[in-house]
Amino acid sequence: MKTMKIKIPLMLFPVLFALVGPRAEASWLIDAERFHVSAHGQISCQDCHEEISIPERHPDPRKIGRERMGIFDAGRCYSCHDDVESDLDRGIHGKEKARDPWAYEKCTACHQPHYQALLADKAEGKLDPARPIKEQCGSCHERKTSLPKPSVEDEACMACHLSVPADDLQASARIARLCFNCHGLAGAKAAEMAGMPVSPINEKAYRNTPHSSISCTVCHPGAVSSGHASKSTGECRQCHLSRHDEKVAHDAHVGVTCEACHMGNVEPFRDPVTKRVEWRRKKRPDRESGIHRMVATTDDETACTRCHFQGNQLGAVAMVLPSKSILCMPCHTATFSVRDTTTVISLVVLLFGMASVLSYWLSATLNGTKEKGAVGKLIKLSGQAIRAVFSRGFPLIVKAIIIDVIFQRRLLRQAPARWCIHSLIFLPFVFRFGWGIVALTASLIKPEWSWYWFMLDKNDPVTGLLFDVTGIMVISGVCLAGFRGIKERTRRSPDLPGQDYLALSLMAGIILFGFLLEGVRIAMTGAPGGASYSFVGYAISRCFSDISVLEDAYGFLWYFHAVLTGAFAAYLPFSRMFHIVMGPIVLAMNAVSAQRRGSH
Repeated sequence: MKTMKIKIPLMLFPVLFALVGPRAEASWLIDAERFHVSAHGQISCQDCHEEISIPERHPDPRKIGRERMGIFDAGRCYSCHDDVESDLDRGIHGKEKARDPWAYEKCTACHQPHYQALLADKAEGKLDPARPIKEQCGSCHERKTSLPKPSVEDEACMACHLSVPADDLQASARIARLCFNCHGLAGAKAAEMAGMPVSPINEKAYRNTPHSSISCTVCHPGAVSSGHASKSTGECRQCHLSRHDEKVAHDAHVGVTCEACHMGNVEPFRDPVTKRVEWRRKKRPDRESGIHRMVATTDDETACTRCHFQGNQLGAVAMVLPSKSILCMPCHTATFSVRDTTTVISLVVLLFGMASVLSYWLSATLNGTKEKGAVGKLIKLSGQAIRAVFSRGFPLIVKAIIIDVIFQRRLLRQAPARWCIHSLIFLPFVFRFGWGIVALTASLIKPEWSWYWFMLDKNDPVTGLLFDVTGIMVISGVCLAGFRGIKERTRRSPDLPGQDYLALSLMAGIILFGFLLEGVRIAMTGAPGGASYSFVGYAISRCFSDISVLEDAYGFLWYFHAVLTGAFAAYLPFSRMFHIVMGPIVLAMNAVSAQRRGSH
């Protein structure tokens, strides 16, 4: 099949350029290649900009904040294109009838003066707009190896206005020189002329900031164009692909912008519509700007206390809370950290209790081993488990763990009522633990991925709904277990232990305080979008009429919730509910033994 080539008339080039537009930075910065082949490429800059030597400073600070149409003067074009002016007086523009001649007074609304292509009757060659200009050198004249140097009078213009690639070593210095013309310490006069307070930037101090080696336009992509004051900044994650994991940030902080934590000389605020924590500059014209000095966050509470202080209006808790530790992993996307006192004490007691149980188990004789010491038996069992994992029967072991450990097939056959109660308590923890492990692992290995971040967002509809449903399931299971224990108390043999109400109470307390914390958080943050799907927490949040006290109360409630979790973890090895942990281990060991016997 032959490829059809379509030739586009040169008279259509202006339309194409108007549709495609110049490069993002090409308003004050000029693409030398495209300018060279344009209609104005062979004239001096000052033929159109003859007034640049008149104001006290160039660029004129009084104009840079205005949009391009607001400072355009058609007389500048008519000084050369007087035929266009006369045609408009007769109601004609180009070859078309101009119904409203006044609509054509803003030439630059359609024509980009620096890249306007030559009309067909004036073009000396044929240019293909789909190909790079540098590949077509020779279409209009003898082929050259480089563009001609600007004239002496234009050299000063191009020293600032020539566009260079962002990765060019000159880009950073060139753009910085242009920006510091107004924003540097010497720019006080420019700020005075513009009537806008600008905190000056110390050029020497700026060179020691993290981003001084890159062009200003990377973070301020629209800064080199008209309407300068209204341009928004770029997205941090265009370069910083990864986000912070829970261990670094103490929480996902999905609803907080990067700049609110990291930039100097800014103050965070909560957007009343989106409920996100945004940032704004602290305007102090009498002081040097420190906005480019990044604030450290790793093991440093400086950035945290920017939001977390008493009396903040951000919906942030007054105290800086530690990251969720390893004890929180059965319910939350927590971290593999052991930093706070509650976790340390609870974990020590938990490990002591589990070691005591394990040593008691290992005191018995194990089938198929001659080892007598506990350590030798433990090594023997570990070796058998490792061999089973890498054996052909491993899929059978996985199947047994899923059916017998997670879904408890044996208990379902023996006692369906007990299975229902056990599942209401056990399966939500399995689900939430798996959810948290997936999200945490992804955030540690590939933080630049975006698909899993909804799993870390407490206000995401899916996350909020599933976590409230699983919480209700646990509360229901705990209540049914308690009622069943009371009901069977008279029928139970005196020699058998009764229901462990302390363990059930601790578990219920953890879940109920979790719901209370969720409600307080939603109330503090103004019920962000998606929070209503956390139906329990959302209902609780509606009960708070005065949220001013919540920023202090949340911290104490959080720590009480953590203490309940630590107490349950410490008590677990000594409680009747220890079978929640040891039952799956025993069933998994039985599956390994069955596989080993089957292989012989």
